[in-house]
Amino acid sequence: MQCARIVSAVALAALVAVARPASGQESALDALRSASRAASTNASAALAYARALRRAGHAADAAAELHRALPFAHGPLAIDFRYEAARVAIDRGEHARAMAECRAIAPLAGGASASHACLADAHLAWRRASEALLETEQAFANGTQNYDAKIGEGIAYELQLREDVAERSFREAIGWAPDAWQGHMWLGRLLVRELKRDEGLAELRKALALDPNGPEESYELARTMPASAEAATLLEKAVHERPTYGAALRRLAEVDMELGRGPRARAAAEGALKSDPQDAGSHLVMGRVALSEKKLDDAVSEAQAALKIVPNSAPAKLIIADVYASKGEIDLAVENYQAAYGFDHTDPASLVRASEACHAAGRETSAKAFGEKATKEFPDWAPGWVALGDALAGNKELPAAKAAYETALRSRGPLDGNAVRSKLASLK
Repeated sequence: MQCARIVSAVALAALVAVARPASGQESALDALRSASRAASTNASAALAYARALRRAGHAADAAAELHRALPFAHGPLAIDFRYEAARVAIDRGEHARAMAECRAIAPLAGGASASHACLADAHLAWRRASEALLETEQAFANGTQNYDAKIGEGIAYELQLREDVAERSFREAIGWAPDAWQGHMWLGRLLVRELKRDEGLAELRKALALDPNGPEESYELARTMPASAEAATLLEKAVHERPTYGAALRRLAEVDMELGRGPRARAAAEGALKSDPQDAGSHLVMGRVALSEKKLDDAVSEAQAALKIVPNSAPAKLIIADVYASKGEIDLAVENYQAAYGFDHTDPASLVRASEACHAAGRETSAKAFGEKATKEFPDWAPGWVALGDALAGNKELPAAKAAYETALRSRGPLDGNAVRSKLASLK
C-alpha cells in the first residue's frame, strides 16, 4: 500500500518544478514509457510505467496507461492493476471509482485479501478509520499476512489516536517485510510525533534508504527538521520527484523564508498555490511570503482567501494581525490576535505575537497581560517567557523580568539564547 493515498490527496493539478530541473525524472519516465510501448502487450511494463506516473503526480496519465493495458493483465498482475487503478482514483479524489476498482479485485483468483486491503485504503483516504479497520480485519482472514492491510491498520489506529496500537501494527508490518519502505516511514512519523525523535528519525532515514527517490519519505523526513540546508534539499528532491506535491512545496516555501531565500520561497509558494488554488494552506504560505516581503496588502488578500475556504482559520487571522501590527494599527492587531487564539487554543503564537506587538507600541500593561496568558497556558514555551520578560522590563519590573528571561532559557521552543542572555545582562 503506497502512503501516497493520503499524502498525495493534497498534491493535485499540473505544475512546473521550482527547485531543480525535472530532466532526470522525465528521463526515467521516458525510459519506462519506451519499455511499455516497445512491448505494448507487456502488462508488467505498463504497470511499472503507470506506477511511476502516479508517483510523479500524473494521475490522469497513469489511469490512461492502466486502462490501455488492462486487457493484457492476467493472474496476480490483474490484482496489481486493479489495486493501482484504485490508488490512482484515490489520488484524483474519485472515491466511488476507487471503491469499484477495489471490489473488482475480489472475484479474481487469490484477490479476496487484496480487495479488503484496497477498500481499507479507500476508506483511509477519506479518514474513515472504523470502516478501514473492518476491511483490514477481513484482509487478515485465515492468517493471511497482508502487508498493505497491516499498514492500513496502523494508520487507522493512528487516526483514532490509539498511538500505542498503531505502533504495534507498523512494527508488525516491518517484521513481515523489513525491506519495504512504507512501514518504516509510517512508524517514523508516529515516533517523531510521540516525541521519540531519535528513533523516529532513524526509521525515516531507513525508509529513504530503501527508496532513495521517494517523495513521501523525503517530505516526511524534512518536516521533522527545523529550517536547514538539509531540509531544503530533501524538499527539493520531493518536488523534483513529484512536481505537484503541494505539501512539500508549502514546507519548502517556509524553509526558504527562514533561510532568507526570498525569491525561492516565493517560487515555491506560487507553485503550491498553482497546484491547488482551493487549498487554504497554499494561500496561507503565500500570505506569509508576502508578509516577509512587506507586501502587506497582498498578505491580507491571501489571508482573506484562506478564510473564504476555512472560515475559522487561526493562521489566517494571525497573518492579518501581523499586518496591522506592521502598520502600527495596534487595536486592530490585538483584535485579530484575540480572534486567532479564539480559533485555536493549542497554538501560543497569537498570544506571544500580541504581547510583542503591544510591547513594540509601548503598551506594556497589555503586553504583560498577553505574556502572562501565554506563559500560563504554555508554561514550557520559551518565546512566551521572552515576550513576558520584555513586557516586564518595559514596565520597570526588573526582578520579574530577570526571572522570566531565566525561565525562557530553561524552556523549549525557538530561542536566541545569546539575545536573551544579553537582555539579562542589560537589566539594572
